[in-house]
This record gives sequence, C-alpha cells and structure tokens, in this order.
Amino acid sequence: MGIREDIEILDAKIARLKVEYEQYFMRVLKREPLQLREEIDRLVMQYSNQTLTNTSQKFKYNSIIAKYNSYKQYWTRVLRSIDEGTYVRKAEGGTENASAKEIRQTQPKIAEMPARANNGSSDELQEVYKKYIEARKECHEPTEGISFETLAKTINETKKKVESLYKTTDVELKVFIKDGKAKLAITPKKTTKSA
Repeated sequence: MGIREDIEILDAKIARLKVEYEQYFMRVLKREPLQLREEIDRLVMQYSNQTLTNTSQKFKYNSIIAKYNSYKQYWTRVLRSIDEGTYVRKAEGGTENASAKEIRQTQPKIAEMPARANNGSSDELQEVYKKYIEARKECHEPTEGISFETLAKTINETKKKVESLYKTTDVELKVFIKDGKAKLAITPKKTTKSA
C-alpha cells in the first residue's frame, strides 16, 4: 500500500473519530473513543517522521493534520466543559451552550429576525442590528466599526437590489451563524408575477 492510500485511510479514520466523538457528546456512545484516537495518533506520529517528496501528498497530509488538530482542541474544550459540569447536551432538554452549538454547525440558524422591507421601521432594523452583533460576539468576530447607521444603510441598499431582482417588496432579514461566522441574509418571501 502506498503513501497516498495511507493518507486516505488516515482521513477516513479522522472522519469516523469525529462522528464517534459527536455521538459520545450526545450520549449515543457510552465511552470516549480513545482506542481509535490512539490509533490515529500513532499513524500521525509515523508519518511526521517521514519526508513526503510529492507536493500534493504533502499538502493533503498537512491539511488533514491541521483539521485533526483543530478537532482535538475542540474535543478537549468540550471534555473540560463536561468535567466542570457546564456542558448541557441538547438531548437533556436544556439550553445549549457554545460547545453544543459547535456540534450542530450543520444547522446554521441561531436567530432569525423577520422584517418587512416595505415599512423598514427603525425598531425592526434595531432588532436586526442587535441580533447581528450578538451573533458576531458569539462567533468571536470583531464588532467594533459596525455601527447601526452603516448596517442600516447596507441593509437598505441590499433590499432595493433584492426587491428589483425578484420584483417584490415582501422580503425578510435573517441573522444566522454558518461555518462559525455571523451572516445576515435578505431574502424574498414571495415573488409577484409581472403583468
């Protein structure tokens, strides 16, 4: 078996380990998947001592290792949170903390604030601004330099483009988190047929 196949096997094992950790955090698995983690650590150590001459293989290996290291940091944070008793699992019916939210990054919406573009009241824009700033803080993104006025101006300019493109005045604003970043979307609710 060649190095390329070994790298693909390592990537597949890391993906499996990630799933098993998520299952462990959600109490589907009773024990932490330490055996698979040790097996992966051995493979990583084995290849860290070898020189990869093929550039594409070296790049793929390094990106896999970087991904694995970020997973390990996340797992350590969650395990520490569990030990301290501050981790609340979704299955327990409690409110989620930041660690639980990281597990379900595939479900990006943390907050949705519908607002109608045709009235565009200051109160609705204030609420959207507040939700957007909260989402950025939750993602540890900088909030300085984002004033209500600049965000409102951007929203109003984008609304006009969306209204023109979709020939509707019925749009909604949504604040959500996707891939660990705060996002603001303006989407049409309905499109009106042109006569």
